[in-house]
This record gives sequence, C-alpha cells and structure tokens, in this order.
Amino acid sequence: MNLIKCENEHYYDSDKFDSCPHCANVAADVKVSNILGTNQNKIETVIPDEVVLRDYQKIGHRRITGWLVCIEGEMKGESFTLTEGSNRIGRAPHMDVALFREPSVSRENHAIITYESDTNLFTLCVEPNTVAPVQYNHQTVKKTFTQILSNRDILTLGECDLCFIPFCDEQFRWTDSAQK
Repeated sequence: MNLIKCENEHYYDSDKFDSCPHCANVAADVKVSNILGTNQNKIETVIPDEVVLRDYQKIGHRRITGWLVCIEGEMKGESFTLTEGSNRIGRAPHMDVALFREPSVSRENHAIITYESDTNLFTLCVEPNTVAPVQYNHQTVKKTFTQILSNRDILTLGECDLCFIPFCDEQFRWTDSAQK
C-alpha cells in the first residue's frame, strides 16, 4: 500500500488508483450521503417468531469452537470456523470447511475435526477412504487416524496447510450458564 495525499488533502492508495478517487467522485457529482437509498429507513426489520427461533436453536445453530487458518496453499490467509460436533473438510461447497480453491484436497471428507463439548476436546479423524495425503504436524498419517488437536497444530491436506486455533479451551467452554 502506498498512501499519498492529493492537493485537496485526501489520502488514497496510489498502488490502486492513478488519481484521487475522492476528487473524481466530486468532479462526477456522485452523491454518497444517501448511499443506502432514500427508502432504506422505511424497510421494516423482521424479527423471527418463537417457532423459527426455537428451530434455529435445535438444528441450525452450532456455536463457534475454533478456527482453521490456511497458512499455505491457494486459500492462504483465509479462515474457516469450526463449530460444535463434526466439521467435515473438503473441496465441495457443502463441506463445513470448504477448501474450494484447493485442487489437491478431496471433494468430500478429506478429514473431519470434531469438537465434543462434554470433554472439551477437538479430534482430527482421517478415514480409510481418503485418497490424498494427510499430515499432522508435518508427519504423514495412516489411512485410519485419530488425534486430539492442540493449539497451533498444523494439518496438511494435499498441498494445503491449515493451522488449528481453538476458541474453546481451558479458559473458555460453552456451558449452559455461559449462554445467558
């Protein structure tokens, strides 16, 4: 990023713009004061009824328990949330962790990370039908593999390195009292 100031004292990134975009908007008479539209304040906020909220709590809501951060591969810099229960990792868009730009990752169930709230543990599971290689902390694992994960463990799926970051740990875990 290369921030510079134009003659009207606007700051802008000269790596992205040849000239000041603020001054260009003024010259083009672009009005940005009402960017959401004149009728935005007339749109009602919809609050779901109790049945929708109850069903959401039962089937749709899984609390965040941690993250995977891609540190090497086509999706480097992206993060993926892990939730309660099983988190299926694969390239397909319906996977819980969808590594859709990683051609070396299997479409479905390349690996599974499970968070069990009873034990407050994350477990990595590699199933026997996984075709592409899997490494745990740079060590190739067998076709059937289960491992309890720790903070900053590195998972390599194909050519994609993912760093595991737990949210639920010794300092915090989801309990009934924490939900209130």
